[in-house]
Amino acid sequence: MERPRGPRNRELAAVQEADEELLRLVMRRARLLAKLRVGDRLDPDMEKALRVSWEEKAARLTRDARLARELFRLLQAVEPLSRVEEEQAFFNLAPVHKPVALDLPAPADAAAARCWMALAAASGRTVTLARVPLTDAVVDAVKVLNQMGGRLWWEEDGVILSRGGSGMTRGMDKVLHVGDDALNLWLVVAFSLNMPSRLKITGGSSLRFLDLAPLRHFLPELSARLTNVVPGQNGLPIRLECAGILPDSVTLPADLPPDFLSALLLAAPFRERPGRFVLPETGPAAKPPLLDTVLTVLAEAGVKVERDDRSITVTPGAPSLPEKPVLPINTLLGAALLALPALAGGRTRLEGLWASTRSAALAERLLNRAGLEVLTDAEGIHSTRLENATPQALDAEELSAVGDEAPELLPLAVLLAARAARNGQTVNLAAVPEAETETRDAFLARLGLVPDERGDLKAREETGDTPPLPAWLAPSAPWAVALALGAFLRPNLRLGNPGVLTDLFPAFWTLYNTLPTPELGRKKAEPVDVKPARRRIIAQGVYGDLPPESPAGDDN
Repeated sequence: MERPRGPRNRELAAVQEADEELLRLVMRRARLLAKLRVGDRLDPDMEKALRVSWEEKAARLTRDARLARELFRLLQAVEPLSRVEEEQAFFNLAPVHKPVALDLPAPADAAAARCWMALAAASGRTVTLARVPLTDAVVDAVKVLNQMGGRLWWEEDGVILSRGGSGMTRGMDKVLHVGDDALNLWLVVAFSLNMPSRLKITGGSSLRFLDLAPLRHFLPELSARLTNVVPGQNGLPIRLECAGILPDSVTLPADLPPDFLSALLLAAPFRERPGRFVLPETGPAAKPPLLDTVLTVLAEAGVKVERDDRSITVTPGAPSLPEKPVLPINTLLGAALLALPALAGGRTRLEGLWASTRSAALAERLLNRAGLEVLTDAEGIHSTRLENATPQALDAEELSAVGDEAPELLPLAVLLAARAARNGQTVNLAAVPEAETETRDAFLARLGLVPDERGDLKAREETGDTPPLPAWLAPSAPWAVALALGAFLRPNLRLGNPGVLTDLFPAFWTLYNTLPTPELGRKKAEPVDVKPARRRIIAQGVYGDLPPESPAGDDN
């Protein structure tokens, strides 16, 4: 580490040395904490003891109790590096630059899969879902829905099955673990509101930093109460008490988590009376990202939904779920794979259903502007690069639409804009949302570009003595996808957190490292032994007889 020189900088050097030592202590604490965990969880009593001890010691050093609590939460979220991560601090991205020949079953949308899983668990219907990426979020959803009364399991080839049952358990009084994905939390809360229940909900480290204050303030309108287990902390763990008495109409506040609205709509068929949900005029909840997906799922399940300008009304009734719902292609992954011919030439063909959502439409527009011909048919979607096509970036209006309505596609839009700029086109990225400008600039720098004061992309000044930029820690999976594709424009980019992509699609690196002709997900049919013992059951102990429903008038 470079140290400042000169007497005036001795204090600065001392602070830097203290920071270095502090980081070593933080990682040592994380390794010790990992030894105390069982699976991915720390015993609640042990965590409480650590928190109380921390607050007692912190009180002697600072009068800011809130800061002390925030520091403890941050320390609890630190995870030690694995041995592999310590030995290789980054992935060097250098794909084979040859025309691609992709012809694959496309990964299905995991959010849509979880919507169907929730409906199957709540209705007790038999359902089979295929091509589901077995991410941690999906597996955690299987487990928590089984705790609520579902009868779900998964198979290693990405098949999720529901074997029917009696629906979700009334009068629940238990602890539920939702994992580390917010959608699982919204589904659990939304479906619990339909019936009397008392729950403690726990989750992974990222959900501890989730601000649930808007939800806490709103839930009394739905005859429910949410309280935080840890004083002064707005995230998980929480306690949730539901009366199961819901109003006929409710106006949603602008600061409500947008995907919670989608979960409310998904759970609405299991209400006793029709429910009318009035969306806010502004804010993220006015355009929930999952709204199109949820409305499509409800329509395919035979649920009557009426929608006008700002309100959505759902008529209750037992959904008629198809035995094998067709899941749409994951829009982000599908768009990224379809974009490969623009970067390397060749052709991509994805087997599956291309969604009819606003996000999918914006993805098609983005690919068309990149010089690709994108066609859909009964079996899937495919893309090829048009001869003599000039790659172009989205204009300001289109870029703003992506940022507002399909933010997961924004990194891909920035990447394809960078390609257009490197091909001599005038490209302006001033319309990128302000919250993403710092990430945008860090990403573009790795592609040898920099936006000027107006947002126009220019070549970054580099010489032979310019040191390489450090490995990039992508802030999200979409930005990591964009960097992986960016290596076609500038090889040997370095990604410091490749695991963020396996969280999105476990087979991503297998596919990426076998380009230009990967073979993923297609195996010859093998004889199947149908004996029940060969099935892998996920959540042990939840498949027995469900408790009887509480008699009327005795739900409390």
